[in-house]
Amino acid sequence: MKAHDTSTAITLIDSFVVSESSKAEFLKLYEQTAKAIRTMPGFVEGYMYELTDEGSRYNFMTTAVWKDQQAYETAEQSIRTAIEKTGVNPLEAVQNLTDEITRATYTRSPY
Repeated sequence: MKAHDTSTAITLIDSFVVSESSKAEFLKLYEQTAKAIRTMPGFVEGYMYELTDEGSRYNFMTTAVWKDQQAYETAEQSIRTAIEKTGVNPLEAVQNLTDEITRATYTRSPY
């Protein structure tokens, strides 16, 4: 990973409740989205997490770190446009495949 100023980095964290019947389609949509995200200027790193115990109602969580707020905002619009060109409305697709979604952006610092 390249060194970057973590004081301005923006981390997007999405948490999802996905039923077992929607899991395969959800993961397919995630892969398509992640492929597009990795090509965006200002993208630092991203991960998909799948729950391994009964500690939360959310069974999937994704993180995407952007070098700064501007990179995040630019990428958010670019990704939506790129996916919609494939004939898929990303927000609608995710809403159809999940029972619940939470989304928030955070700054981060090392510990």
